[in-house]
Parts: sequence; C-alpha cells; structure tokens
Amino acid sequence: MSASGNRSSYDNILTHIGGLGLYQRRILLLAVVACAGKSIHILSTIFTMGAQDFRCAISGLPNDTFHIRDEAHMRMLNASIPFDSSEEAYSQCHRFQTEEEAGSAGMLNSTSRDLVTCTKWVYSTDIFVTSIISQLDLVCDHHIYTTHANMMTMTGMMIGSLVSGVISDRFGRKKTFLFFFWLHLSITVAMAFVRSVPLFLVLRLITASSSVAFFMTACILCMEMVSPKKRTLAGMMAMFGWSLGMFTLVLAAFLVRDWQTLQLVLSCPMVIVGVSYIWLMPESPRWLLSKGRYSEARAILQTMSKVNKREIPEKMLMSEVCTEAREDQTEEYQPPAKGENMWRLLKSPVLVIRLIILAYGWLINSMVYYGLTLNVGSIIEGDIYLNFLVMSVLELIAYVCLVLSLAGTLGRKPVFCVCVLLGGLACLSTILPIVLEVDASWINMVLSNLGKFFITSSFALVWIYTPEVLPTQLRQSGLGVCSFTGRVGGMISPYIASLNTVIAGPMGRVLPLLIFGLAAICSGMFSLFLPETSRRKLPETLEEAKSMKWRKQGRQPDGSLDSQPC
Repeated sequence: MSASGNRSSYDNILTHIGGLGLYQRRILLLAVVACAGKSIHILSTIFTMGAQDFRCAISGLPNDTFHIRDEAHMRMLNASIPFDSSEEAYSQCHRFQTEEEAGSAGMLNSTSRDLVTCTKWVYSTDIFVTSIISQLDLVCDHHIYTTHANMMTMTGMMIGSLVSGVISDRFGRKKTFLFFFWLHLSITVAMAFVRSVPLFLVLRLITASSSVAFFMTACILCMEMVSPKKRTLAGMMAMFGWSLGMFTLVLAAFLVRDWQTLQLVLSCPMVIVGVSYIWLMPESPRWLLSKGRYSEARAILQTMSKVNKREIPEKMLMSEVCTEAREDQTEEYQPPAKGENMWRLLKSPVLVIRLIILAYGWLINSMVYYGLTLNVGSIIEGDIYLNFLVMSVLELIAYVCLVLSLAGTLGRKPVFCVCVLLGGLACLSTILPIVLEVDASWINMVLSNLGKFFITSSFALVWIYTPEVLPTQLRQSGLGVCSFTGRVGGMISPYIASLNTVIAGPMGRVLPLLIFGLAAICSGMFSLFLPETSRRKLPETLEEAKSMKWRKQGRQPDGSLDSQPC
C-alpha cells in the first residue's frame, strides 16, 4: 500500500463525516482568531512607532513642551533653537551652544553662534501621546533604528516560517501551536516595558518569528482537518483573519494613544484566548496517524463525526485508517531523492526560468505589500488612522474579489498578472501630481491605496499559484525557495521606504512608491511567461511541468490543491 493510499483513505473519511462540517468550522474560527493576533502584532508598530513631530529641547528648561505656551517661552525658543525657514519649523537635530558650553570650549568672546547636536527632544502629542520613538528617542542620528525594527520583523517572519514546519512535524501541531502562541503572548506583554533599543529589536524579532510559527502551524492543522476540495477555501479564511486583526488594531490604536497602554490592550485579552486553545484546539489526526498513535486519531475522528452529526462506520475507521497507516508508516517517511530532482530541474531551462520568475514575484509582492503597509504613516499622505482603515477595507475587499475570481473561469495567470501590473501602475502614478505641479495629497492617498489593493490580491494568489506550477517532486522545496525570497523582499522594504527621509520634499515622499511600482510592473511582465494552471491536473513529474502551456487549454481535471496561503 502506498503512502498516497493512506492519505486517500483519510481524506475519504473526512469527506464521509463532512469535509467542512461544524467541527472543522470551529477549528477554522480558532485559526482565524490566531491569524488576527498575528496581524495585530506584526502591524502594531505602525502606531506604537508612529512618527511624532519633534524638535530639540531648550537646554536648562525642564518643563519644555513642543507647542509654544506663551511669549516668554517663544523668546527662549528663538534664543536656543535655530528656525529653518524652508521647513517653517524649528530645528529637530541641532541647537545653539549655551554660554556654559561656549565658555568651557574657550569661545566665550566669540560672536558666532555655533550649533551643537541635540541630546534631548520634545514631542508633539497631537496624534500620539507617546510612542516608542519618543520613549527611546529614535530620532535624528538614531532614526535608522525604526527601519532596523521593521527589518527585524521581516527577519523574524523568515525564521518562524523556517522552524515551524520542522518542529510541528516532530512534536505535533497542537504542542507547537501552543508553545509559540504563549511565547508570542509573553513577549508582546514584555514589549510594553522595554527601555533599551537592543532589547526592543530582539523582542520584535521574537514576536514576529513566534507569530508566524503559530500561524503557519494553525494553517497546517486546518488543512489536515478538512477534505481536499475545501482546502483552498480553508486556507483563504486565514486571510480574512488577517483583515480582522487589521480592523481590531486600528480601532484600538484610535482609542488608545499611549503606546505602552496600547501594547497591553492588544496583548492581555489574548490570555483568555490562549487558555481556551488548551482545551479547544485538537491535535491533527493525520499527524497522529503518521506517528502510529491510532487510538488518539480514532477518538478525534469519532468526536468530529458526532459534532458534524455524520456517523462513521467502525469498519471504515479500522480498515481505511489504522490498517493502512500501519502498512505505510515506514514507506511514507522514506526520504525522496531531492538532489537528483533538483539537478534535473537545473538542466531544464524552462523550469529554471519559471522558478526564477516565481521567486522574483514573491520578492516583489512581499516588498511592496509590507513596504506600503508598515510605512503607511510615512509614505502615504493624510491621517494615519483613516489611511489604515481604508487600507484595511480594501484588503478585505481584495480577498473577497480573489475568492470570487478563483471560483470563476478567469484563471490564475491573468488574475495574477493584471493585479501585479495594476498595483505597479498605481504606485508609479503617484509621480503625476509632481510632474503636473498639482498640490493634491488626496491623489497620492488614492493611488497608494489602489496599489495596495491590487498587490494584496496578487500576494494572496501567489501562495496558490506557485504550488500549481511546480511538479510534485519539487513542490515543497520550490515553494520554500520562493517563500525565502519573499521574506528577503520584506526585509529590504523598510530601507526603500526610508528613502523619503534621505531625499526631502515631494519627490522624496513618492520615491519609494516609484521603486515599488517599477519593480511590480517588471514582475507582472515577467509573469506573462508562466503557464496557466486553472482547472488543470497538478503536475506530478518534471516532464508534466515542462509541458504546461502559457494559455489555458480547455477544461481539464482539477487537481485538488494541498497547500495554504499562510
């Protein structure tokens, strides 16, 4: 008996007792809540690290404030801080020397007013009462640490995606999920009390890695609990959980403007959720079968059948699961000859080019998506709360449109190419107000959010499209390569977004969007050379993958996709 036969028997049982019954829907709901928790803390720095207006503090004035209180305060400010007429604001990073400083430097009789670098600052509380930036003074020469924090987030996501699969295969889905969920919860609570930059960066790394780990484990668990025909739908539900987290985050951030309080508000309620997971989250029956723990798998399947009100014959349990699992246990875990398959792929120019195009598409989609999302306050003009709310609504609409398009006959390739190209064109069009010399910040906001809408769709679709292009022999390793390049794209996106701090003026603000737009357009053009996969059997061998054509060739058997957009 083959390993595929074992999987088929297990899938037959899932189909018999309800491929997406009440029991599975409850598990999906738990996964959606977990995904919401992931998005909340991956994106929370948009508000906890929100940019505040600031200037140098007046030396010797302990109760200095950003806004001018009275005429005496204004005189002290003019005598202490230079005014930049081009920016129409007081200097943010330099102040005049005091008499004590000039005397100690032997310049007491000098008539020049030398400037020195500020060591203290005052911040505006108009938008944020406090933020990590004002708490740790991440301004001027230390501003780059905000970019480093976003890079650490992307690095943590890459680490989490690499380790979660190995650990969950070894120790089980439930134990892995609970471990990383509680690690994530404890770190996010500790984040509220951070007082040093290095510790803050380390905690961001652990937060991101643990959140991705428990999220991907939850996705795998959901995929293994539903029938093959429901796996794509179940995987897309995770994306709706991401949107739920975005709406929760913007509401909490709008109501709570102090970053430490906000951090605790976002973290502490999840303690109740975490406790409930201990009893409500089951182990994967498929994983239990692979480990020979048949009685535990049998008990979960019987519970599933009772909740779904679909009886499962005892004979089916014994003959189609336990017996075949015993026979297949050794065969299923024989390591495939991946080295030979990879070498054969490298000798095929067609497959190499397709893998490069897919990897580049992942890199660009991740770079643009996280570049626009994590930097909504710096590269998109307007109110940060309104912009993020609009972005959240558009993201939800994008997922709904994507599900509807996948259910139709449009095909994967045209939807992916059109979304990437339109997203790139929208970002590239943000230069139009500068070229036309029109002062219209709302145009920038509309185009940026439009670009985010299309990139959201293409980024979600690439998770489904990639496994359908790759042959079974290289599907997992090829998806791993593409996912890795996607994380690299996310890691470089903060530095591209920070170019607006290097180049001043309107051009500096749109420069990151221009780079994102050009890169996305290139990805969309290259993707035209990929094959169509909709309603086609999944390629099993390298030869079948090479024979796939650019255009859809009528209705063919639809291979069920055993993958997830996580």
